[in-house]
Amino acid sequence: IRCQILHSHSRKYSVGLYRHYEDVNNMVQVLEILLWDAKACLVLLLPFHVEKLAPLEKLLTPELISERLIKASVSSLAVSLPKANISSSLSQQKALPALGLTDAWDPEAADFSGVSDKGNGRVHLAGTLHWASLELATQAGKGEADLDEENVEKAKLFYADHPFIIMGEVVHDEL
Repeated sequence: IRCQILHSHSRKYSVGLYRHYEDVNNMVQVLEILLWDAKACLVLLLPFHVEKLAPLEKLLTPELISERLIKASVSSLAVSLPKANISSSLSQQKALPALGLTDAWDPEAADFSGVSDKGNGRVHLAGTLHWASLELATQAGKGEADLDEENVEKAKLFYADHPFIIMGEVVHDEL
């Protein structure tokens, strides 16, 4: 997800312990924010300077992201993200048949009549849609709350005031 920043004077900071890495060669900061008791996480790629995101796209391979997260260390950060609500939808009409689910749309072959006790005869899919939403808010993804005063005072600033890239990852399969 690409996030364009809308400037706001009401920024708040979330101070905590986060995994963070500064890739000086590629001029990008990598931040991992754990969510839902570490069952999922957000990974943010923030360029050092205001620039187009296209150069960062070459870093968007699983191997390169994993390599940077391995290099990340836990440090005290004051994180400032814009308040945003991002949503996306994607039609599954072509993707699911490519994965082998071909009969679900065929009125003669499909039979989903067991999903409802109403209706007569066979039920088939007319369409499928995947919808996702992400809300960035000051309460979301706070770091560990048990910070001593020294760590809070020495917190490094992660200030997302220009375009960045957000990726989500499920950490545990049972989620």
